[in-house]
Amino acid sequence: MSTKLIELDKFIEFFQVDPHYFERTFLLIPDNSAKPYALLRKVLEKTGLAAIEKVTMSTKERVVLIHYYHNAIVATTMRYPDEVTDPSHFAEIKDLSEAGEEELSMMIKIVDKMTKDLDLRLYHDGYEERIEALITSEMKEEVAQVKEEKPKKPAAKSMMEMLRETAESSK
Repeated sequence: MSTKLIELDKFIEFFQVDPHYFERTFLLIPDNSAKPYALLRKVLEKTGLAAIEKVTMSTKERVVLIHYYHNAIVATTMRYPDEVTDPSHFAEIKDLSEAGEEELSMMIKIVDKMTKDLDLRLYHDGYEERIEALITSEMKEEVAQVKEEKPKKPAAKSMMEMLRETAESSK
């Protein structure tokens, strides 16, 4: 951020903010301000509130949400309302037909069986790993073949057929 001084505009409930407005998060480190930092950190943690401020970053004014995160204070830049797409403006979404009760019921059962706790450690960037392997391989003067296999398209099935098959396979 362009300034070392944080001037908080107002406080709001953190969960009042729609996460679609979040852009980038920066860790704030106290700079000769350990005591005020610790106090603000504790207030944000205890109250569940976040502070709003406006800062200039590079050549653009940004709204920034100052909030508690893992025993620290972070600043999350936010998009302006005109930078977030409103899905209701798309006919393809507005004109979707409603699912039937049988399909809906079956899909809810499938989703219930597939619902688990989130563990982001299970996910990794396979593309980055392939690039690193390619670089390592080329450094050893070997030529690595990095191929993306295109998935074959399955034969078209009805929604009910697919839901039944998924329900059966998740038993």
